[in-house]
Amino acid sequence: MKKNIFLIPFVAVITLMIVGFASAGLANNITTELNDVELGSGIVMAGMVGETVSVVVTFDANDNESDVKVKVYMEGHRDDVSVSTDRFDIESGRTYTKSLSLELPSDSDELSEEYTLYVEVVSKNGRSERNYTVSIQREAYILEVLSVDYSSEVSAGEIFPVSVVVKNVGYNRMDDTYVSVSIPALGIYAPSYIGDLDSIENYNNDNHEEDAMSKTVYLKIPANTKAGVYELEVKVYNDDTEEIVRQLISIDDSDSVIVLATVKNQDLNAGETVIYDLIIVNPTDEVRVFNIESVSGNVLSVSAPLLVSVGPDASETISITVKANEDAKIGTYTFSVNVDDVQSVFGANVTGTSVSTSVVALTVILVIIFVVLLVVLVVLLTRKEKPIEEVETSYY
Repeated sequence: MKKNIFLIPFVAVITLMIVGFASAGLANNITTELNDVELGSGIVMAGMVGETVSVVVTFDANDNESDVKVKVYMEGHRDDVSVSTDRFDIESGRTYTKSLSLELPSDSDELSEEYTLYVEVVSKNGRSERNYTVSIQREAYILEVLSVDYSSEVSAGEIFPVSVVVKNVGYNRMDDTYVSVSIPALGIYAPSYIGDLDSIENYNNDNHEEDAMSKTVYLKIPANTKAGVYELEVKVYNDDTEEIVRQLISIDDSDSVIVLATVKNQDLNAGETVIYDLIIVNPTDEVRVFNIESVSGNVLSVSAPLLVSVGPDASETISITVKANEDAKIGTYTFSVNVDDVQSVFGANVTGTSVSTSVVALTVILVIIFVVLLVVLVVLLTRKEKPIEEVETSYY
């Protein structure tokens, strides 16, 4: 009994020491508002992934102190989630309010997840802290471009690939997602269909749905593009949202297509067809596909391939078929062939009118008659004359 009585003073002293240490912090009555909502008392405030929120911290100072800072942070994330005020001084018994902006974590793989928000009032001589539970969830519809891979230097007339990786970082599934690549200054644009993106990668269902996908889009630079640096725009979108990423690309006009014509002018009659040969040279070190377009008037009919593929540092010869109309008048007519906007102009000289159908038919009949007569003559000449048998005379 006496031993217990002696222990009471020691317990009292230890209790007073604990209370003293607990009250020796820099601040009391720390309150925190997140987007104008006070935290605590069982309130679990919700924020959106990657959102920047306002944090207002209010506290009562316990002592006079210099170089005090208010820190707000979360731990356990790939990127730092932290913000703090500049240093300031406090006086005992005063109430202080500090406003901060905090960017919430952007690396959450869950649709919704709870985190601990730490609020501290600190100096070199002490620290006061409060913790809160904050729920962070994804926005309803958000697409993110994870990467854009392409050659930063291309040549005029070149077709080059752009590989885009897009991810659904929203709360809901993204249906019918597209990606487009363009260079607005050149007026060129190439879209492509990605498909459906789930909100989380799901390997367990029958559709094997994914939340991210890679797509390659091919963009063709016009052959007459001037050398320079242009803005490349990548857009991923569907009916609910869109995301645009802009980067730079350098275009060089030194490696344009070379077009050579073996013959520039030819003579033909009305209704006749002639062939022009066109040589296309690819001076680059990559395979290129060239667009071919022919332009002519009403007198000539011009036919050419629509596309031609030429290997690196190689050439290809194509045939241009030109036919003059049956009623074409004598004279010189021009037509052009464009190979990726590189134009070649040709001439067709109509030197005679077409032969009428009746004349052609008569000519054919006369030829047939001539052949038949020739065959008969040959038969007659090659036929041998039968010898006359001698008649034997008998004398009796």
